[in-house]
Amino acid sequence: MNAGSSSRSLVNGVQRITPLSAYVAIIAAAGAAALVESLIALPRTPRPLECVLFAALAILTGSFSIKVVGVPARISVSDTFFLTIALLFGPSAAVITVALDSLMSSCRKGDSLLRLTFNTTAPALAMWAGSHAFFLWSRVAPFAQDDSSLIAVPAPLFCVTAIYFLLNSTLLAGAVALETRQRVWTFWHRHFRWLSVSYMASGSAAFCLVMLVHHLGAAAIAVILPVVAVFHITLRSSFGRLEDARRHLGDMDRLYLSTVETLAMAIDAKDDVTHSHVRRVQAYAVGLARELGVADEQSIKAIQAAALLHDTGKLAIPEHILNKPGKLNDAEFETMKLHVDVGADILSLVEFPYPVVPIVRCHHENWDGSGYPRGVAGDEIPIGARILSVVDCFDALTSDRPYRPAMSAEAAFEILRARSGVMYDPDVVDTFIRIQPAMAPEHTEAVTPHQVLDRISQTRRAAARADELAAASSAAVPDDVLAFVSLARMASGESSASDVLALASNLLRSVAANATAVWYVVDPTRSELVVAHAAGADAAPFRGLTMAIGSRVTGWVAANRQTIVNADPALDCRRPSDHALQSCLSVPLTMGDALIGVLTLYSSQAKAFTEDQGRLLQMIAPHVAQALSRTKRSGTDHQEKSHGLRLVSAR
Repeated sequence: MNAGSSSRSLVNGVQRITPLSAYVAIIAAAGAAALVESLIALPRTPRPLECVLFAALAILTGSFSIKVVGVPARISVSDTFFLTIALLFGPSAAVITVALDSLMSSCRKGDSLLRLTFNTTAPALAMWAGSHAFFLWSRVAPFAQDDSSLIAVPAPLFCVTAIYFLLNSTLLAGAVALETRQRVWTFWHRHFRWLSVSYMASGSAAFCLVMLVHHLGAAAIAVILPVVAVFHITLRSSFGRLEDARRHLGDMDRLYLSTVETLAMAIDAKDDVTHSHVRRVQAYAVGLARELGVADEQSIKAIQAAALLHDTGKLAIPEHILNKPGKLNDAEFETMKLHVDVGADILSLVEFPYPVVPIVRCHHENWDGSGYPRGVAGDEIPIGARILSVVDCFDALTSDRPYRPAMSAEAAFEILRARSGVMYDPDVVDTFIRIQPAMAPEHTEAVTPHQVLDRISQTRRAAARADELAAASSAAVPDDVLAFVSLARMASGESSASDVLALASNLLRSVAANATAVWYVVDPTRSELVVAHAAGADAAPFRGLTMAIGSRVTGWVAANRQTIVNADPALDCRRPSDHALQSCLSVPLTMGDALIGVLTLYSSQAKAFTEDQGRLLQMIAPHVAQALSRTKRSGTDHQEKSHGLRLVSAR
């Protein structure tokens, strides 16, 4: 195994003084000193011709290295020859050979000067330390010069192999860890721990080769080369099959994740969130997990999947609750809580190879135990759930919603800080705030899936009307309400929509005194709501206002056909600073399955409206909608008749 060759594919060039560049400079200086010392001692190498032959074999076999599947390293038999050269001809020859092999490999790959320097000096330094340790311990001369002490080789050989492996792999792991901002031990343990077996095998093979040279001389090469060739072919074939299997598993994994992600975005299309929400949450969660020291790949994959699927249970929640612009009442909040257990129960039917369900089941638990559904607290909450709750909150706060604009990152950070230690793990909050500016998840969504999901979002809002109101007590209906019923009969004459709305606004004074009444009607040509009439002290800012169906408070009421009481009126206003409205009551105007418009009452008082007023307006709304519909038809008929008269006159 040549760990030096793996560094050629991992250590990137650095053009400014950073911890990585300083680290490389130190290693390069130490390695250069070892090379200089070895060059000075090289003329004293015994049997130089045989040494050159073995060096050539080492470099030749190094060029036929094999990529290890799933590990950033390549394996070859060159390490066997490096150790053999050290035993036979001394440290100087081995150090120079290792440096030449690494230099030639870097040159073939076109590495930058910084990478080439590191890749040349780091393995040479490791070999220098290991080989000198061998001869200091064994107190023998190189075996090409004196082979009388071969019996003492095994223990010192184990020493040189261990030092060479540990130093070579650790130097490389340090460089990669600095470059990728990982912990050295974590990276080394993940990628290089198992390679100790390969190095020990190289040491054993080197001992056998030294013994052959002792008995056969240079002719031992003729014996060992066929074995090396067969070994190389076998390894290449085996690793080739492993690579094919890994590629197949990778393709299946990508297909699985794509399916899960598409399902997750389809679920989010039910909730009014942007389609990139789940990807941003996933990117934030994985990056934060790694920064917090979560190194186990199974845990990382669990967090990836949970970030996509944590809101699966929202399939069971009515849309008017999911997308309500304003605070949920107690009954609605209890319904919303169900999505956690529903989602976890759905996902428990899937045999995930990593712990997704515990994260989903706990992603609304609070650090102080005040969360739901079970009141789990502190470290008993899975780390994935603690991470997910923070990043999901941040992305929700910094994203546009139909009922409010996005917050700035700093404003969202302030909310996270205020909830730290109460709702969220303080360490998770502090770490996320520190690293978030550098994370910046990429927008990687394709156009075609967006179009499909947009259609899902639009279709889901179609005609899902609320159930009919429960029968109300007839004694509770005031006389003025009956006047609205007469509007339908009045509209059968020549009255215009403005007449109907003006009369309705006047009658509303007895239902909600001092409120500003704004009547929105549907513009079918643009799928927008347009203010047709506004009356009251704060009517001026609303005149001429338009809004998309589905956006803001009134647009949400239009899209979901649901009444909302005491929502924030600033969401509807173009210039909230122009007035001080505090609450609003909004009711859809429907006739059958058709949406005619929306009536929204605005008040300068906080929580100015009651549920009873909401129910009264729901009783009134169908009659106003019918009146408006008839005035539209009447107006159309009148225009056609006038047009016909003009045609007759023209003839």
